[in-house]
Amino acid sequence: MRAKILIPILLILSLISCADGKDDVLDVAVAQEPPTLDVMVNSSISGKMIAVGNVYEKLLTLSSDGSIIPELASSYELSENGHRLSFMLREGISFHDGTFLDAEDAVLSMNRWLDKYQAAGRIAGNGRFHAEGNVIVMESDNSLALLPLMIASSPQSAVIIPSDYVSDDPVLKDVPPGTGPYEVVSWRYGESIELAAYDDYVPYEYDKTPEIRRIIYRFVPDSVTRRLGLETGLYDAIDMVLPDDVLSMSGNKDITIIQGGDSGSIAVLFNKKEGISADADFRMAVSLIADRDVLMKACYGDYGYDTETCYMEPDQAEWHVMASDPYGYEDDREGMRLLEESSYDGRTVRILTSNLSNLDKIALALSAELEDAGMNTDVTVLDWASFIEERKDPGKWDISVSAFTKVTLPQMKSYLSPSFPGWTETDLLDQLYQAGSEEEAASLWNDIQRKLWEDVPAMILGHYSTIYAASSGIEGIIAGDGIYFWDASF
Repeated sequence: MRAKILIPILLILSLISCADGKDDVLDVAVAQEPPTLDVMVNSSISGKMIAVGNVYEKLLTLSSDGSIIPELASSYELSENGHRLSFMLREGISFHDGTFLDAEDAVLSMNRWLDKYQAAGRIAGNGRFHAEGNVIVMESDNSLALLPLMIASSPQSAVIIPSDYVSDDPVLKDVPPGTGPYEVVSWRYGESIELAAYDDYVPYEYDKTPEIRRIIYRFVPDSVTRRLGLETGLYDAIDMVLPDDVLSMSGNKDITIIQGGDSGSIAVLFNKKEGISADADFRMAVSLIADRDVLMKACYGDYGYDTETCYMEPDQAEWHVMASDPYGYEDDREGMRLLEESSYDGRTVRILTSNLSNLDKIALALSAELEDAGMNTDVTVLDWASFIEERKDPGKWDISVSAFTKVTLPQMKSYLSPSFPGWTETDLLDQLYQAGSEEEAASLWNDIQRKLWEDVPAMILGHYSTIYAASSGIEGIIAGDGIYFWDASF
């Protein structure tokens, strides 16, 4: 144990010796390096936290109370029948390369987003954006009533970039300029991303003009190293604080613990394309054999989580279904009965996960429970980027354990997509895309959630709230589905 602790301490001491002067620099240690800043394609938490709102902006965004407000649009309008949606663009907005935002940039960016983000494309149906002067317009046979909320909040972000950078490639090769309060000035792969304040930033209704001139996001996957760096002053803020680190920092007057709200859910995904998990009886058996409290406690200790099984978070009153999940409790006897009725024949159940934020501890705890029930298991633990790639191959796993960030609509749950690893049939969701209002969609979702519980395409172990920590000398930090500093000052 001493050797494991000594390595982070030596790393901290070596970094302190060469740390920059910090008069106008904020050093933030984050657990995960984003695989790309193409946030239209990638939905990683770290990518959104670093890029969305800081570097890139959208036509619409959410205010602190969750309401939709214009960002790069000056206004928007949905027709009375819900089939025409239009956005008036703000004028005088420049990208970080000095070019000015125009309708072509917005049209090409938004249509790329519709092509890359399946949930948005399904709402749009046969509609695509086109320009009418400084207004961009979409008309569709589908109801577009839910599209503004999706634009404002989707995990694959509807950011606007210059038309020259819009590509047919799945992932952009370059880091395009944005319109936000910060611009990317360097990306040292495996080490850090540095942002600098953009002097020509034009604020909207919510002024994000930054006081802090530079932010350096350093990639520090080890939670102990992040904590020690904060305690020694090397870092000004850290994300994904784990329960043991909270206990260690409690009482330190130089550190502020920042509790986020409901941030997302921990899901056990089943490979429904091939292998043992394609058998619904097997999925039901695993869901009954698993003790959700034991599994969540393996990751979060005694706090920071719940064990509710609705796919949507508890603080989303309009979407959180409270009816009983028939497979959302531990029942070893019924689980063993279903296991015997399933096609399980003693083969090894392959469990895939990442070492990010204690997810591996959940996978190991699940493995132990399945082994106790007489199954053979094998657990593969990879770094986050390797895990994302490995789970794309249905021939390499049966069960995967992952965290999924909170979204505002059920259609935005990536694991309910037939193209997302897990390969869930989504016929049940089709009716949501035709809903004429959020209220109608919420009523439909209530029934859909019950049917999803019965089929168990994914087992929700519970929901988590992310904990952050920062130097107590920093004011104005915003914590939500990330930690943000455009209002912050030393």
